[in-house]
Amino acid sequence: MSRPERRTGLWRVAHYSNPLEFAPHDRCSWGHRFDDAQRRHRTLYCASTPETALREVLADLRPNAQVIAKHMKIYGAAAVASLPRAAITEKWRQDNVLVPCTMVYEGRLLDLTDARERHDIETRHAQLLAEHGMSHLDMHEITTRRRIVTQTIATDAYDSLDVAAIRFASSRDGHACVALFEDRAELEEAGPPIALTDPPPEPLVKVAADWKLDLSSAAPATRDRQ
Repeated sequence: MSRPERRTGLWRVAHYSNPLEFAPHDRCSWGHRFDDAQRRHRTLYCASTPETALREVLADLRPNAQVIAKHMKIYGAAAVASLPRAAITEKWRQDNVLVPCTMVYEGRLLDLTDARERHDIETRHAQLLAEHGMSHLDMHEITTRRRIVTQTIATDAYDSLDVAAIRFASSRDGHACVALFEDRAELEEAGPPIALTDPPPEPLVKVAADWKLDLSSAAPATRDRQ
C-alpha cells in the first residue's frame, strides 16, 4: 500500500458540528464544480487562505451587476454608496467555523493551476470542450458555471487517472482551492476551529469590508461541538 501524501496550509468554512466531514448523502446537491457526474462519491472543498475559504461561501451575498445597474439608473451614479448592504447574519456566524486543516490523500493531486497539467487535460477532453464551444481549458473556463464540463473531467480523473483531489483557482480571488474525492482524501484539523462570532477574526473582517457586507452582532455560541 502506498504511503499517504499530506498537504498543509489549507482552510475550510463549514458548520461547527462536523466542519471537516463530507456532507451526508441526503444533503448533497451534486451541483458543485467537481462533483462526481455519476453521484457515486462525494467531494469536499477547501482553500489555501482563510479569506478565500470565506469568500467561497459568502459570495452570493454580494449585490450582482444587475442590481447595481438598476440602482444607479434610478438614483444616479453618485448614489451607489447608498446601495443596501447584505448582512452576514448572527445565525450564520454562530453556526459556522473557520478551520485550519491538512489534506491527507492517496493517489494523484491533479493541479489545474499548472499550465502543463491543464494542457494535458485539455487534450484528453478535446471533444468535450469542442461540444461546449470551448477552445481551451483556460483558467476562466474552469471557473465558469458549465458544470457538465468540469464534472465530466473530475469523473474521468477519478476513474481513469487515480486522482484523489483537484487543485484549481478560486473564481472569487484567484487563490488556490482544492476539491477532495471521498475515499481517497480527507481533511485533518491543523489547529482548533476559529469561531466567527464576536470579536470577529481578521479574515472575516477583511472579506466583509472588501465586499461591503455588514457583520451582524453575534455573541459567542455556548453549545458544544457535536
